[in-house]
Amino acid sequence: MNHPFSVLLDGYRRLWPNRSLTPESLDEQKSKTLLYKTIRQELLDEWTHPRLRQTPEVKFYYAVKRVTASNLPDDIKIALIQTYLTAMEQLRPSHT
Repeated sequence: MNHPFSVLLDGYRRLWPNRSLTPESLDEQKSKTLLYKTIRQELLDEWTHPRLRQTPEVKFYYAVKRVTASNLPDDIKIALIQTYLTAMEQLRPSHT
């Protein structure tokens, strides 16, 4: 990935402005940690009542749809989608 995680975190904030993420400036490692943690919570639908939760695959679809429909620069969109893919792969059980 060519973009710093702080830039990707800023892009994520622009996509979801009502999500309360830390307003402070973070270093690269903390930005990466916060971005992956937030995306993982989103994919697991942790902000929704348990009876209404959707599968990670459905949440992934909606997230990619929102990213692609945004007015973010194309390179940031691609980097965010790659971040979502990485997070999604981490959620999948290993088939080895």
